[in-house]
Amino acid sequence: MILNSLVLKRYFEVFFLVFLLCCSCFLVLNNVLNSSQLATFKREEAAKVSKNFTNNISQRLKVLLGCQDRPLIFEKRQYGNYWLLKNFIRGRLSEKIGCSEAITYCTNGDYTFFDNLPEVVKRWFAPVSFAIFAPGYDFKIAMDSIQYVRNCLKESQLIQKYVTFHIYFPSRHMPDYLPITEEEIDNWPYDCQSSVKPYENSTRADMYKTKNKLLYPINVGRNIAREAANTHFVFVCDIELFPSKNLIKQFFRMLLHNKALIPSRGNGEEEEEYRVFPVPVFEVAKTSSVPENKAELLKMLKVDLAIPFHKFTCKNCHMVPGYGKWLNRTNVNTMEIIAVSKREGKFASWEPFYISDNREPMFDERVTWEGQSNKRIQNYAMCLLGFKYHVLHPAFLVHTPGIKRVNLKDPRLKYVAPTNALIRKKIIPEYHILYGKNTNCRV
Repeated sequence: MILNSLVLKRYFEVFFLVFLLCCSCFLVLNNVLNSSQLATFKREEAAKVSKNFTNNISQRLKVLLGCQDRPLIFEKRQYGNYWLLKNFIRGRLSEKIGCSEAITYCTNGDYTFFDNLPEVVKRWFAPVSFAIFAPGYDFKIAMDSIQYVRNCLKESQLIQKYVTFHIYFPSRHMPDYLPITEEEIDNWPYDCQSSVKPYENSTRADMYKTKNKLLYPINVGRNIAREAANTHFVFVCDIELFPSKNLIKQFFRMLLHNKALIPSRGNGEEEEEYRVFPVPVFEVAKTSSVPENKAELLKMLKVDLAIPFHKFTCKNCHMVPGYGKWLNRTNVNTMEIIAVSKREGKFASWEPFYISDNREPMFDERVTWEGQSNKRIQNYAMCLLGFKYHVLHPAFLVHTPGIKRVNLKDPRLKYVAPTNALIRKKIIPEYHILYGKNTNCRV
């Protein structure tokens, strides 16, 4: 009897301990779940606050800018001597974005430049309008490349959200086959298991463009990307130029705090203003990584791992007004105007990259990449019109790693003299009729 009593007592003690342990586990688990739910709630609330703040900025800007929202719509049409597949593949977020919600990064290239796209999108985090030159069989490789970057990279989700692709080719150099419907476009095959990316699987010498001795119509691509943008502000850049982060948010906050910076479009009571917002551009050494922020950039500049863009090929082409002030300014949390200048005097050869409201003259499509001066002639027209350049700080651009030097064997050199003759004999006289004359302006 005593033994049974002891056994029952031991069982009761064990049961009580197990009960206490279960209660403790329940309380701990409940606390963890509540903490997790609280953290999730806080994140959701923070996201709502951030979204509401962004929406508030966007709505206030929309009123100030007087812009209208418009969707991106796929269309096939003639564009001069080219066929254009406009908004061929659209970014999911970009196609519905409001006119005051972002700035569109407008760029161009052929499929050999696709390796730069992931870095651009990671840094920009906003709409990208990408015009691709793809004559003949280059079209198929371009399509393979588009599908690869949209589906096979760690940045593919961002590319699907933000990048809108346009494809153009000369009417005399049509592809053998084009997908007719959007379903065919979406179902274009891709192979993420391939050991070589489509845009790295052939050399420039193998391209249809090269074999048929076609010049690259860089300004056609620039104009296509610009015209397709559905935001009020655009940033026309080369695909090899990577922007500093948080540029858009800082730019919009600056405009809201200084509404006088918003260019007037003229309403009968006030004169129309022409104003753009350039940023400094830099090159970095081939073995260097691209700086994330100004602090990293300054460290690289001190040890010559970074230099001003084209320092050794055309120093005056990218000499920025207020450059010394830009370097010495310490406040990087708020965007500001560091200098205001026209393209005159020692800046008369300047070829800046800038944010604009898309009212500057279109790029002259008679000038090619090979013939050079493709940006310079547009800035000459802007000088004739009296454009003012408001240099931004702390924003900047960095070219894909590799410092350029003068190459006297550059095959493009044979196109420079004919291009200069075209500019001198035909384009400049036309611009004088269109925009007037100004002896302070030069190409």
